[in-house]
Amino acid sequence: MILRLFNIALLSLWAVFLLWLLTYGKGDLIRLLHPRLWWVLCIAVVVLVFFLVSLIFSRGDSMNNKSILPELPGLLILLVPLFYFSIARDARLDATTFHNRIIKNDNGVYQNNMPNFEIFGLSKSPDMLFSKILREPVKYENQNVEIVCQSFVNEELPENTAMCYRYMITCCAADALPAFVFLSHSKEQVIENNKWVKVKGPLTIIRNNEMEFPSVETKSIEYVEEPSFPWAM
Repeated sequence: MILRLFNIALLSLWAVFLLWLLTYGKGDLIRLLHPRLWWVLCIAVVVLVFFLVSLIFSRGDSMNNKSILPELPGLLILLVPLFYFSIARDARLDATTFHNRIIKNDNGVYQNNMPNFEIFGLSKSPDMLFSKILREPVKYENQNVEIVCQSFVNEELPENTAMCYRYMITCCAADALPAFVFLSHSKEQVIENNKWVKVKGPLTIIRNNEMEFPSVETKSIEYVEEPSFPWAM
């Protein structure tokens, strides 16, 4: 009887957690899962509810005769993701992650992580100019742009040059890869590392060995709060 009640409580907890993520926890969910995959959680909720109803209304004679002790470790493991979530919701992909996940060619040149943009189609979000520049940098060449992204300052970069990046995800935060634009700034401008910034200035394209890199001449830079949607799409 105790084992059955424990299973019912566990399934109920997961069902409530997923329902919370789909409603009041959207701000946290968007940091873990691509927003267009919300239907996966909906399916998970439906499956959990079916299991829960089946468990509540079944006779469960075989479960009633089982001892809870041998089953307890396996059941407690199912609680690990819930405890992990309390940590993950405050975790951030920062400059350290950027340095570890960025790709360099044989000459040590930074290269953009460019996934298949056709996976999810064009983004309709109004603040996704960063992503649009990555898709078609030539379209914005010699135009004044305004982008919001995270700063990356490193001694390996050329003088008066920084990088501004966002992470791209195709599934979830686990597969996030950074994509960047260069920031060209004056000697007087000091850009802090690992900060969310709003950068304004004309966009140029750096061409090197058949590679193209968008670069913004920073006419102005403003430190801002992390946006509610931090990814690039």
